[in-house]
This record gives sequence, structure tokens and C-alpha cells, in this order.
Amino acid sequence: MATTTYSSAAQRPERREEVSFARLLWVAPLTVAVAVVVNLAIKAIVLALDPSLSHMGQLGRPLVVLTLEGAIAAVVVFTIMAALVPRPIFWYRVVAVVALLISLLPDIALLLGGDARRTSSIVMGPLISVGAPAPSGPRPAGPPPGAPLPGAPLEQVLILMLLHVATAVVCIVLLTTLTRKPEATTGA
Repeated sequence: MATTTYSSAAQRPERREEVSFARLLWVAPLTVAVAVVVNLAIKAIVLALDPSLSHMGQLGRPLVVLTLEGAIAAVVVFTIMAALVPRPIFWYRVVAVVALLISLLPDIALLLGGDARRTSSIVMGPLISVGAPAPSGPRPAGPPPGAPLPGAPLEQVLILMLLHVATAVVCIVLLTTLTRKPEATTGA
């Protein structure tokens, strides 16, 4: 009796990782739209469960702006990686998970308060203000400049983290599954 064993990775069948740029043309806008819709659905559910969160500023305009920015950035990175990197789907997933972890840092800083929250606000401010009208009139009420900033409530930070994870999952799943080149069919 003869038995066949695969002892090296070189003998295993290779997974296909070719990206169809024709498919990417429709998957890219679909990904951005689905990410926005999913986050708006999460917002609706959260507000239905706790109406007091309607005063949470991040669930307003910044929710849509940051979701759009994140999803568009994900599409751009995926497109570049598909054009330049061997095994783009594998490496995109790695990069996307790392980017997700980095995107959670400002949320953690909000929770901590103080200088961490101030730094987070400085970094995120330009991203949130894209397309917003320039501020006019008196400075909004808040702590005086230089005063310690309190940390955000845990439930609000967890909601922000959920929104980040939802956007990442949508982008990773749609971009890496719907853009694969189809297997060539062989006639038998």
C-alpha cells in the first residue's frame, strides 16, 4: 500500500488571491455604503436602547464623516495592495486588523481623560471637521483652556469601539471576498 503525505508547504494547494479590478469598481462603493448603513443602524439601536445617548456628539455628524473616511481609506489601501503586493488579500487582512487596533487608541484616550483625551482631540479634530463650516461666534462652553478633561463614560467609549469594529468588519469581509477573481471553469 502506498500512502501519500504532504510534508511541506510547497506541496499544498495554494489559495487564490487574485483581485478582480473590474469587481472592485462596484465593490468599493458598495463597501463604503454598507459601512455607513451598518453604523447608522448601530446608532439607531443604541439610541432606542438608551435615548439619553442622543446628546453624544460622536453619534451625530462625526459618525458619518469618520465612517466615510475610514471606509474610503480602507478601499484605497486595498486597491494599492491589490496592485502591488503578492498575496494582497492575506496582507490586507493583516494591515486592516492593525489599523483597527490603532483606530481604537483615540477611544481609549477618551476614556482615560486628561492629557490623553486632549491629545486625542487634537489628532481627531481635523478628521471630524472635514466639510464642516468654520466656527463662528463665541467659544462653546466647556472647561477653561488647560483645565483637566474628564474621561468619557465607559458605555460611550464602548459604542465608539463597536462602530470602529463594525466598519472594519464590513471593509475586510466585502473587499476580500467580493473582489476575488473567479476560478476558471474547465470543461470536462
